[in-house]
Amino acid sequence: MPLKTTARFLIGVARVCRRCEDTLLALLLAVMVLLAVVQIVQRNLFGSSFIWSDELLRILVLWLTLIGAMVASRSDQHIQMDILIRWVPPLWRGGLRRLVHALTALVCGVLAWHAVTFVAMEAEFQSQALGGYPAWWFESILPVGFGLMSWRYLLLMLHPPLAQLESPNGDVNGGNA
Repeated sequence: MPLKTTARFLIGVARVCRRCEDTLLALLLAVMVLLAVVQIVQRNLFGSSFIWSDELLRILVLWLTLIGAMVASRSDQHIQMDILIRWVPPLWRGGLRRLVHALTALVCGVLAWHAVTFVAMEAEFQSQALGGYPAWWFESILPVGFGLMSWRYLLLMLHPPLAQLESPNGDVNGGNA
């Protein structure tokens, strides 16, 4: 009985996290579009714009990119180069996909590790962004994003969806209609 309760709790937490990621992604995109439009209008009508808008747009692009990558990684919808998987015998596809997920988790883990170092250095040197705010606040998405992607690909390596083990396209008949 406690196992079922724990499983339900974890499924609920995962659902809340998915909704938060999706909402944050949509909100960031909306803010970026709105800020870019306001900036264009200001420059064309008044010959100037907010001094901080270019820097904020760059920060929003960073956050949007990493949150978008996190959203894509949660269901293994990230960009894939799976030409080899398409040509190997079906018996080998599952193992090859697990290897790809393991290597992806490793690369994301290394990037997360170095991102932690980078953000710590930015905090140590007291770098600033947006007119005086600590830059590491805005850069903190780097280790969080890569760390979460590494975790997700590690989980995909351990427990890939069944359809992925059967075909590179996720369909049971091996991609043949």
